[in-house]
Amino acid sequence: MKTVLLALTFVFSIMVTTVTAQNELFNQALQLFTDKQYERAAVTFKQVIAQSPEFYQAHFNLGLCQYNLKRYDESIASFQKSATIKPDYARANYWLGNALFNQKRFEEAIIWYQKTIQFEPNNSNAHYRIGLVHQEKKKYPDAEKSFKKALEINPKFIESKNELGNVYVNLKRFPEAIVVFKDALLINPDYPDSQLGLGNAYYNDNKFADSIPYYKKASELLPDWATAHLYLADSYLKTKQYSLAITAYENAIRLDNKRGAIPICPPSFRNL
Repeated sequence: MKTVLLALTFVFSIMVTTVTAQNELFNQALQLFTDKQYERAAVTFKQVIAQSPEFYQAHFNLGLCQYNLKRYDESIASFQKSATIKPDYARANYWLGNALFNQKRFEEAIIWYQKTIQFEPNNSNAHYRIGLVHQEKKKYPDAEKSFKKALEINPKFIESKNELGNVYVNLKRFPEAIVVFKDALLINPDYPDSQLGLGNAYYNDNKFADSIPYYKKASELLPDWATAHLYLADSYLKTKQYSLAITAYENAIRLDNKRGAIPICPPSFRNL
């Protein structure tokens, strides 16, 4: 009996040592990831997986490393493995959707965002990303619903508020867009996308002079943003401020040499 107990104690000791070593390796990988050493972190997560193939968090974190390295095919495989081992692991479902989205595989991406919501109904990011998918497919009413749902969960979700404003511009509901962009700027006055968006709402509502301060602010917040300079130039042209328009067009061309000749008569409506 004593021999059996000693044997069991020895086996248990080995198991504890193995688990401890595995946890230490996993923690090392997490630290490497935190330090943005994604290649080294990926190698270490693979070592963890080699020891414990069903360790779903290791597969997930390996996927995050690959995602940050823009190796989306590899990240998709890792996220899928994590989600297969633990189907209710919402984080794996969500990031699988993101990896698919980045490959423009929108129909597949939305499935995984919906799976995320199945297990985390109040995941505002998943609702927001579903809205982005609908927006990419120009299903603006559906996008509006998703962005509103994300904002219902998180009223300060400025990215979602900004995209809701873009949806209203695309639907030519300019007064609503103006209200939404102004609300976004109450959250963060220095958010360049909302400054540009508010400029777009005014511009496409034929209020060209009103658009100028917002395009100008966007170009000041992001001086290298060619689009902001281009749209500012359009508004100067519309208000017959030709000298300022020429300068802004020149800035846009300088910042984006690939653009080539910029049309002198911009379209009255911009597709965002």
